[in-house]
Amino acid sequence: MSPRARWGMRLFYGQAQCSQCHRGKFQTDHAFHAIAMPQIGPGKGDGVQGWDDFGRERVTGQSFDRYRFRTPSLRNVVLTGPWGHDGAYNHLEAVVQHHLEPAKALQDYDTGQAVLPSRSDLDALDFVAYRDPEHRAALSRSSEITRIRLSDRKLRALMAFLYALTDPSSLDLRKDVPERVPSGLSVFD
Repeated sequence: MSPRARWGMRLFYGQAQCSQCHRGKFQTDHAFHAIAMPQIGPGKGDGVQGWDDFGRERVTGQSFDRYRFRTPSLRNVVLTGPWGHDGAYNHLEAVVQHHLEPAKALQDYDTGQAVLPSRSDLDALDFVAYRDPEHRAALSRSSEITRIRLSDRKLRALMAFLYALTDPSSLDLRKDVPERVPSGLSVFD
């Protein structure tokens, strides 16, 4: 790792507090956390209007699990975008900045960064939950993350560490494309 990435690693495991949830060999605690991630998309049928996604509460039935989603692994994180349980962030640095100040990031979220497939019957619903001030306030109140201040230099170092988590052999996967799939059909038809 470069000196900057090593500094970022020290920040990751120290001041930035990332390792509270992103730890172990896969950089995940496999637990569920609420981090005030913007809700985009048509939702899961939760809430008064059905445009919300209550996260882990859908499984446990416990209201304290509302808006909690599983901590993702950070292995090859550069290649796993869009980021957030619903793909709210199209840039890795944006989701990292969200983690540093969730309430502000939620309020200032730019819906233009969401990359969603267009479907005429769903397009109008994609940001209904996010645009509802009461919904955003509930998301903000649920956040388990407190504000963390990092200088621009420290943020760049943290990003260098996250980039170092990507296996260079994963950048070009063309050699892994099979000639046939289990059905026997050609992949290249």
